[in-house]
Amino acid sequence: MKWIDDGLLNKSDKIPIQEQFAFCFNTSLSDLAAHLPRFREQIVSAQADALACAVSSVYDLLEDKENLEHNHSHVIKLMCYVLGLTRSIGRFSTDYDTPLISLIFPLPKDETKKPKGKSNGEILHRISTDEFSFDTPENTEAALRDETRLIRMYNKLGASFLVHNFTGGLKLEMNSEDLEKLFDSVQRLMDPKILEVLDDISGDIFHNGGNVKRNPYKSMSEIINLCCLTLLKDVLCPYTVATDESPVSEKFAKEISVFSNAALTKLDADLQGLSHSSETTTSSEVSRQKLNIQSATVSLQLIAWAAIDDITADSICTEIIKRLFNMQSQRTIISHLPFYLKAISSMATLAEKFPAVATTAVNQNLQRFLLEPAPMLTKLASESTLERGKSAGDVLQNSKSSNNLVDASFKRKLALDSLRNAAIKAICRALKSSIRIEPDSVQQCLAGLSTKLFVCSNANNFVVSLVCENAIQTLGGIGVGLVDSTAVEVPEMVVQIYLQRFANPPSQLDVTMIRCLAEMWIAGARSIYENVWKLFTQICIESSNRVYSQGNSETNDQRYTHVSLAVDMAMSRMATGVRNEEDKMTLLVRLLELFVQLGIEGRRVGEKVSKSTVKMSTSAGNLGVLMPKIASLLRRMHPISDPTPKLRSLFRDFWFYCTVLGFDVESSSLWPEEWYNAVCETATKTPVLIASENLRSELIDNAAIRSDSISPQELQEMRNTVLAELSHQAEAVPLINRFDFANCTYLLSVHRMESMRLIHANHIDAFSSFFKYIEDKTVRKDKSGLWTCMLAAAPRIFFSWCLKMQKRRDNDEPTEDALVWHAQFLLFKFNHHLREVRKVADACLSQLVQSFPYLLWNTTVLTTILRLLQELEDNLTKDPTCKEPQFQIDGFERKEWTIQLQDSIEGRRSVVKDFSMRVKQILKEALRWAPASTHSNLLEYVSKFGSERDAAMQLAIDATSEGKGKSGSYLTSLYKRSNYLGQVKGMLATTLSGDIDQVTAENSLIDRLEKDFQRACKSGKDNEMEQAVLLLTALFVSLRCVNERILTLLVRTPLHNFTESTISLCTMAWNWLLSARPEAHSLFLHEQARAFADSSRFGLGLFEKENVDMSLSPLCRQVERPPPSANFRPHREWIEFIGERCDVASYSSREQLDVLEMMFSQTLSAQIGTGHLHGSTGASHSVNLTGPTRKESINQVTRGIEAVGVRFRLLSCVLGMVQQEACLLRPTNVLIRQRVYASAFHYFTIAPQGPTQPEEALREDIRLLAKFFDHLKNDRHYMIKETKAITDKNIVMSSTISQMQTAFEKSLLITGGSAAPTNGTPTTTLMLPPTTNYANTLTLSSQKSMAAATASIRSGKSIEAKLSIEEDRRIKTWMKQRNMLMLLVANEIERLCAWLHPLALSQEDCTSDSDAFLRATLADIQVPGSTSDNKKKKVWREQVELAWSISPELCIQLPSRFRGSDELVKCVESLVRGQPELVAHIPEALPIYLGNGSSVFESSDMSHVLTWARCSPVMALSLLTPRIYPTHPISVQYAVRVLRSYPADALLMYIPQIVQAVRYDTMGYISELMIWLAGHSQLLAHQLIWNMQTNMYTDEESKVKDPTLFDPLNDIMQKIISQLEGAARRFHEAEFKLFHQLTAISGTIKPFPKGEARKKACLKALADIKIETITYLPSNPEAVLLDLDYSSGTPMQSAAKAPFLVRFRVKRCGVRELEKIGLQAQSENKKSSESDLEDLRKVQDSRVCWQAAIFKVGDDVRQDMLALQLMQLMKNVWAGLGLPVRVFPYRVVATSPGCGVIECVPNSKSRDQLGRQTDFGLYEYFKTQYGDESSETFQEARRNFVRSMAAYSVFSFLLQIKDRHNGNIMIDLDGHIIHIDFGFMFESSPGGNLGFEPDFKLSEEMVAIMGGKMEAAPFRQFASLCVHAYLAVRPYHKSFVSLVSLMLDTHLPCFRGKTINQLRARFAPEMNEKDAAKYMHSVITNCFLNIRSKMYDQLQYFQNEIPY
Repeated sequence: MKWIDDGLLNKSDKIPIQEQFAFCFNTSLSDLAAHLPRFREQIVSAQADALACAVSSVYDLLEDKENLEHNHSHVIKLMCYVLGLTRSIGRFSTDYDTPLISLIFPLPKDETKKPKGKSNGEILHRISTDEFSFDTPENTEAALRDETRLIRMYNKLGASFLVHNFTGGLKLEMNSEDLEKLFDSVQRLMDPKILEVLDDISGDIFHNGGNVKRNPYKSMSEIINLCCLTLLKDVLCPYTVATDESPVSEKFAKEISVFSNAALTKLDADLQGLSHSSETTTSSEVSRQKLNIQSATVSLQLIAWAAIDDITADSICTEIIKRLFNMQSQRTIISHLPFYLKAISSMATLAEKFPAVATTAVNQNLQRFLLEPAPMLTKLASESTLERGKSAGDVLQNSKSSNNLVDASFKRKLALDSLRNAAIKAICRALKSSIRIEPDSVQQCLAGLSTKLFVCSNANNFVVSLVCENAIQTLGGIGVGLVDSTAVEVPEMVVQIYLQRFANPPSQLDVTMIRCLAEMWIAGARSIYENVWKLFTQICIESSNRVYSQGNSETNDQRYTHVSLAVDMAMSRMATGVRNEEDKMTLLVRLLELFVQLGIEGRRVGEKVSKSTVKMSTSAGNLGVLMPKIASLLRRMHPISDPTPKLRSLFRDFWFYCTVLGFDVESSSLWPEEWYNAVCETATKTPVLIASENLRSELIDNAAIRSDSISPQELQEMRNTVLAELSHQAEAVPLINRFDFANCTYLLSVHRMESMRLIHANHIDAFSSFFKYIEDKTVRKDKSGLWTCMLAAAPRIFFSWCLKMQKRRDNDEPTEDALVWHAQFLLFKFNHHLREVRKVADACLSQLVQSFPYLLWNTTVLTTILRLLQELEDNLTKDPTCKEPQFQIDGFERKEWTIQLQDSIEGRRSVVKDFSMRVKQILKEALRWAPASTHSNLLEYVSKFGSERDAAMQLAIDATSEGKGKSGSYLTSLYKRSNYLGQVKGMLATTLSGDIDQVTAENSLIDRLEKDFQRACKSGKDNEMEQAVLLLTALFVSLRCVNERILTLLVRTPLHNFTESTISLCTMAWNWLLSARPEAHSLFLHEQARAFADSSRFGLGLFEKENVDMSLSPLCRQVERPPPSANFRPHREWIEFIGERCDVASYSSREQLDVLEMMFSQTLSAQIGTGHLHGSTGASHSVNLTGPTRKESINQVTRGIEAVGVRFRLLSCVLGMVQQEACLLRPTNVLIRQRVYASAFHYFTIAPQGPTQPEEALREDIRLLAKFFDHLKNDRHYMIKETKAITDKNIVMSSTISQMQTAFEKSLLITGGSAAPTNGTPTTTLMLPPTTNYANTLTLSSQKSMAAATASIRSGKSIEAKLSIEEDRRIKTWMKQRNMLMLLVANEIERLCAWLHPLALSQEDCTSDSDAFLRATLADIQVPGSTSDNKKKKVWREQVELAWSISPELCIQLPSRFRGSDELVKCVESLVRGQPELVAHIPEALPIYLGNGSSVFESSDMSHVLTWARCSPVMALSLLTPRIYPTHPISVQYAVRVLRSYPADALLMYIPQIVQAVRYDTMGYISELMIWLAGHSQLLAHQLIWNMQTNMYTDEESKVKDPTLFDPLNDIMQKIISQLEGAARRFHEAEFKLFHQLTAISGTIKPFPKGEARKKACLKALADIKIETITYLPSNPEAVLLDLDYSSGTPMQSAAKAPFLVRFRVKRCGVRELEKIGLQAQSENKKSSESDLEDLRKVQDSRVCWQAAIFKVGDDVRQDMLALQLMQLMKNVWAGLGLPVRVFPYRVVATSPGCGVIECVPNSKSRDQLGRQTDFGLYEYFKTQYGDESSETFQEARRNFVRSMAAYSVFSFLLQIKDRHNGNIMIDLDGHIIHIDFGFMFESSPGGNLGFEPDFKLSEEMVAIMGGKMEAAPFRQFASLCVHAYLAVRPYHKSFVSLVSLMLDTHLPCFRGKTINQLRARFAPEMNEKDAAKYMHSVITNCFLNIRSKMYDQLQYFQNEIPY
């Protein structure tokens, strides 16, 4: 414990820190001593020593006279420490769980952990100051119950805790030495001389400041006296003097007595002195008089405790009486009141200790005190004559003055009552004691009192009336106090005395008597019940007759008028006060009898009255007054289930009167609401109103419903009431219309009473009582049809209960137990022997399950269903002869539930069969709703109750197998559960085998398993994980109580090992522990929420960070496979599990919903796109509500296409939860819905992605998207519903606000709603427009709505209208967002469906809704001519602006999702140009910003382009020439910056286009860029030089210079070469020298004739060429040349030109590596082995291979370069989507005009060669090469053929590749087809561009391999792949078009003017995916049907002898 004096906490303290420390420290020590008996003696002794030591120190300081002044503050501090000790030594808590220190500094209460019930005799902790305060008994008790007064209790000056003594509590015993030590210290402290010195010092310190902080003591003596005396009293009182076990000797007691007497005398003198001094005290000081009175009181208690014989006791009593009879001023009496009260109780204490003193000294003196009476009583009573007969509490009600201060008369009255009650209690205690000696002492006492009562009958003098009142109250007090006395019947004697005096004459004293009689009744004096009740009944009936009697009132006997109100109050008090159960029942019967009696009396009087209105209500008033009393009595009783016939009959009469008089009708304006509430409460405890023998005769005999005075009209009215109550149910109408009055009343009473019981009862089994009616024999036998009506009423009543439970659930009250109970109850009733009862049970069960579906899979309910079925099935076999009529389940928790069985075995069988059918339905439904939970619960059932011939288990297995083939997993799980449970039990048993206790054993096992678990997480092996997780689960299930540690481990497992298998394992474990331990559900959910939110926080799975860098685009790199997707699959199963939890939560509990909502709000980000929060970029029309744009820290859900299904499953799950009825009024709905929408929109902020998931996964994803679409569709309905509910709530609220005073308005306007209003109005009223709390949902700023709120309050005008306008606006905003989202989702579904069904051969069932919506929405926008252009523009503009306000990123992607609308593009363009800074981070926004021409230069600030995000290299290139976008210095600068940012290998692909851009380089940027690029990459420099050389001339002989390009290219080339230095220059020279030599060979061999001669010349020339350093093939800058095959030189066919083929040995190493070793090889430093050619040649690995290349001279290969460049890009795109299609983009590079290097396709032959070799078709070739069609090798070859065929078909179609004869088509060893030679494409074709070839070649032999017909599976696969490949490249159509556009200026033969338009058209950019797929399919179909290709093959055969 720290001793801090200046902490923040101390600021409010009132005592010095020394006292506080000593108090708290010793309080803790004393508690420890009581808790730990071993250290008790040690601690107590140390405390006594500490006190003695401190006192000695004070003495020492005071004796040091020299330094006394210097020591002043030291002395005071030490004395404060001493005070702390005296206040705390020996005080401890007797309650084990609540040490005193925990009351001083209470811990925050954990509401979830309810305190262990000490309901019987809760301990009230008291402190010493409680004894000195006096108030009414009610207030005193309330004050004692308020434990907040004990917080930092040390601040109450001189106060200490009082110790309770009760059996079983803790004890703190002291020995005599310690007690004497303490007594010595006290004596030394209370030495008058010392006290005098201390007073002087403390006065000095108090006035002069001193350095004692918070010093309240102006003088010390008073507080020291009080603390010391209290210490003695508290440590001594537990002991009696001089008994064997007591540490207190007689001698010690005498010393204490002498000391206490001396102290009292001294205190008297001090008090005398103080009363004469008129000294005033300030608030910080302490009232000295008050402390002295308290001290005197304590010393008196000590004196009484120390009395050791009769003589001492007698003298003490005499002394006390003397003080009591002293003449005192009124003020003194009130200030000394605590002293007098303790004095009186001390006399009683002495009387108990010494019975001899009791009669003489105590009893007589106290009677004198009351009956003479003592002067102080007359003094107090003199002023309160008017208040006679009322208790202080009543006075308090009347005497509150206007400023709420209690005035003096109340204080006097209170003092008088306190003294009188204390004296009466003391007399009772003395009498009990004296009976032991004088048995007739009570009679003497009563006789004396009675005499006094009759002598003083003339009560006009106030003293006499005081005496009478005292006598009456004393008699009553003795009657109560001695109620258990066996010697004599005291209460009876008291009643006799009262009855003689009662109303004789009538006076106010009668009221007091009534009150005393009630007190005796409550005390349980049964002997007086008869007489008292007779009197009360007489008074009630007399007063009732008087009220309603007509005519002359004097004739009535009015003796009791004055007490009727008192009797009423007395009955109320009795109803709330009676304790004993038997007494409660007696009182109940009497109250009901009185009720009926008053009813009959009322009817009797009523019959004399003519007016029917009076007639009806004659008795109502009297009856109504009794109802609250009956209700308050029943409130404290259990429901009456087994009443006597008399009680049942009384209750029936009670209800008949209630029905006839309308007491049981809600909000009836006739009667007070309190009466209706009382009737409701009575209903909850009323027994069932069935008849004992014959219902009809019992109804006829009933007085309450005698129908002789009922007119036919009244009877029909009654029937109509009954019909209305039963909702005019068809089967009941004809019966009720024939009912007589008695039947109507009975049915109405029962219906209303049972409805009330069900709605208001807290006991769980309220509904079961209704079944008692429909099962009752007398009701069933009734001829009038009551039974049928009851059967019809039951489901209706039950429905009202279901509604009540829904309300309770919505208010977050626990409902589960009640629901489960009712489900079980109805299941039992479902097997009732009466068919009608079974039907009712079925109807109710259906209602229950409809309202709370989760009951279907609740563990208890499922177990009950299956057990019940099993036991009933067993019963059929066990009892075939039907001997047993009753049936119950053994070991079932509700033992009292039995089922009466049918008499015959057939009957029983049919009931079981029906039940079995119902069970099947229930299981089926449960498995549909919550498969995992249901499985788990079925497993739990089997493991607990399953037997080998279990029909229920069979049913369960059947039900699971009807699902998706899950019975296998069901049985596996069953095996695993039993296996691991067995293991855990074994482990526990072995751990327990030593001498370890259970808890330690369990903990050590948990430790061990936790270590195993951590090990398994590290290794990540599935089998280890399973072992660890399932063992922990089994242990959790096996332990007695819920172990939070294991639970946390199990729930957080996925975070340690985030894999699919782990999550599957976890869901299995979670379902197990939830079904086995349902009580852990809430805790589990909290942990689950934390874990799931953490998975988002840690960026796992679905929440992985995305990499959206442009460098990953297929346009920037060679792609081999799809980029890795997020590891979202584990989340899939986790979200399924959470989905089930949401279903349960939304039907069961508010608390669970809160947890889930919190979880979702922590996992779903409100941010849309990468830039902004949802809605924070307001367009011009909306106001930003979120303040400055901020980034949200929640990780966003990945936008990857593969995770789309899981993403929308999660969102459906959340939206579905918000849409439940239970959530309607939840304020969080707006927030959660906003996050769902945001997360959904976020997915659409990137361009549409081609799906990379397998077909089955894609189908599932589409289904989940469709499900989300359905939720969105329904969301409109729920939003409107929600708004209505909220508006209703707000209308109520706002109407109350409008009635508030204007002070609130002012505060509202002043504070602007930021601070709480000053007059205590709660700030919640600022919620007036219900939505201002939520940003982004309204386009209204909060200030405006505040003003609106205030204005509406001020004017009080139509608030309702304002609210609805506000709501409409909010709903409209939501609706727009919802429609936009629906449009996007529907579009995505359609797009993915096109991928799933590329040939449109079928479609998904689940997509019909979204398709219809999409068609309908787009129809009026997109169909040309159907609407005016203006409308079209307007519709698109609205959509675009909405998208922009949601997120500009979303808006940018709209044109790519909704193709073919120019209006849409224009709208987006105008917004982008309006606020380009909002989208400058999106590369895709740049083309939109630049638009189509120069308008952007005029309308916008082009400087924005400079800061735009990096776009693709193709886009950058297209900015360099005016072909696509007009050139502008800024856009060119931006393009140059972008191109510089890409690595060399990304730009190598685009060399031709970069060189062509020089044509438009008016500003020199491009040439500068090329020089810069060449300087940064040698390989790039080489490629640029080769390409520039090629493009400087327009002919193949390098004679005609290109007029535009020659000079700039020459200039650039010279600069590039001139900047080469050292190694770079040498590398360049070596490379160019080698290829100059190789190319020259062509010229060398050209003169030689074709054939052998040319071949020899070629080999000879080749032999001269040496590879001496690191070089590479120009076509392949990724592989180093190691060697060339000198024997491979082969001249090609062409006669005119001399191309030849050479084979090289190469090592593939990549562009960067090659450049590095190339430069190293040429550097002058020491070469590394990496760059040494000799070393490289020795290496043999997979990267080394042979590569053939053809060197062409005199052929322009630039067209091939372009075709293969586009092919490479397509290949990248397809590989990026994982499409299984294949092309082989072999390398071609033009090195100078007419020269080039072409790589050869390895391992392949042309179709022409195959034809020559085999002379038969391709199909036959495949069969001979790969085997029979059914063989695996053929299948594989065919697959390869189909995949390559599809890719080349799409490529050929898009580029219109022609000249496809068999010489240009290759087949490789694996069966792939490969196209070569692209001399004719786009607009050129052989034969003078006749263009008769089809879009791509599809010959008969190709089709034959693919199945021979279009319907064949391989051909379908080919067609599907074609469509997929086409759909995949379409998003990149602009890049393809740009690349071709940039080459137009080369004037290659394939360009003939329309190339670009035709190329763009083939991509069909305006079509959506679905239409594009159809279009491509039609192209395939046309080619299939086209025979022109065959014709072309024939032509080739005739011309070139190429076979076909």
